[in-house]
Amino acid sequence: MHCSHDVHMTETTLTDRPATGPTDTRTCASRLRTVLRLNALNSLVFGTLLAAIPQRVDETLDTGHPGWIRIVGIALLPFAALCAWLSTASIDMLRRATPAVVAGDVGWVVASVVTALLGWYSAGGVGAVLAMAAVVALFAVLQWITWRQLSEIR
Repeated sequence: MHCSHDVHMTETTLTDRPATGPTDTRTCASRLRTVLRLNALNSLVFGTLLAAIPQRVDETLDTGHPGWIRIVGIALLPFAALCAWLSTASIDMLRRATPAVVAGDVGWVVASVVTALLGWYSAGGVGAVLAMAAVVALFAVLQWITWRQLSEIR
């Protein structure tokens, strides 16, 4: 998934190289901003749910610790704000700060898998936690790929 390519034909070869113009920078930045906005929305929705109704969430996850569920939900809200802010930031800021968001997402995925393996959840809870981990992993991968492409364009 490249932001865009220019294909040049010479007499002897066909080369495919990334274009380096401002359109490509804007295209990559736009794609990265979209993923960050979706990440922000996901984090806001689930952070709000975890913070507002931890008892109900715990009925699914079966942790026996709704207080921790509320803390996790509250912690997701500043992350959502960071993703939302970064989605409106300058291209230079996107280049500098996106790896921190990716690291946060990777941390979420690792923590989800580890807690599932440690038996912190019911069977239904494991399914829910790993499904959310898969969504977060997708955000991390899409952000990383698009960030890399944006970083290669100068």
